[in-house]
Amino acid sequence: MTLTVTFDLEDHRSSPTQEERFVAMSHRFLDFLEQRGITATVFIVGEIARSHARLVQRVAAGGHEIGLHGLRHVALGDVGPARLQAELREGRELLEDVAQAPVRGFRAPIFSLTPATEWAVEQIYSAGFAYSSSVLPAANPLHGWPGAPRQPCRWSNGLLELPCPVGGIGRVLIPFLGGIYLRYVPSPLARYFLRGLDDSAVPWSYSHPYDLDPDERFFVMPHAGWLTSRIVHTRRGATLPRLEAAVLAAGGAGQPLGEIARELTSLDLPAIGSS
Repeated sequence: MTLTVTFDLEDHRSSPTQEERFVAMSHRFLDFLEQRGITATVFIVGEIARSHARLVQRVAAGGHEIGLHGLRHVALGDVGPARLQAELREGRELLEDVAQAPVRGFRAPIFSLTPATEWAVEQIYSAGFAYSSSVLPAANPLHGWPGAPRQPCRWSNGLLELPCPVGGIGRVLIPFLGGIYLRYVPSPLARYFLRGLDDSAVPWSYSHPYDLDPDERFFVMPHAGWLTSRIVHTRRGATLPRLEAAVLAAGGAGQPLGEIARELTSLDLPAIGSS
């Protein structure tokens, strides 16, 4: 078992008047990868290709896979069915034009592919994506899909889904390899959850620029209340050491998600969704 490293490259500020720190933190993450010879999957908000082309080009030059994290960092339900198709196509075209690399993977902002937004699956597939990495198969304060498969699965239209890895005790499941969970879950417990993953699971971590930034001034983040924002703001200095420990515990860094998706294309996988 190895651990695929993924990164959600987004501008998390609540206002453009705030200090722009996500660029420096993204470079910090890319430095971390390069120093360890890790090839990652980086899901990028499409608008960033327009405003920060050089950052996107550095991701591509490093050999990392580029996926789309929405044209804007907005939950699928807030984009809505009338706008999503156009935003998916625009975001993908922006990234491909700037990076000069194919974009085949999609991750919904805030894991917002849920039973309430299942309508988005057809639009994701129609926009030309080969796989999605958008489902959190557990209950969550923001977005989640309790009961969804925890291993690679396939939507009825053929779109592959690589769900967020979760671990837990009893009915309490958490995405222990990413975000705040990566730095809060005790390392022995994280190793226990990692060993407990199904053999067919695809373990991957996820981080954001703000996860690496202990010096950022506190503010209430978009789509989060005061308490969640405070939790997100603490222990950020632990993110990269915890990520490195997780990679070592898993036996090394794995392939980018796109390569794994290609290997799974011909397999008979569990179904996901209502249709």
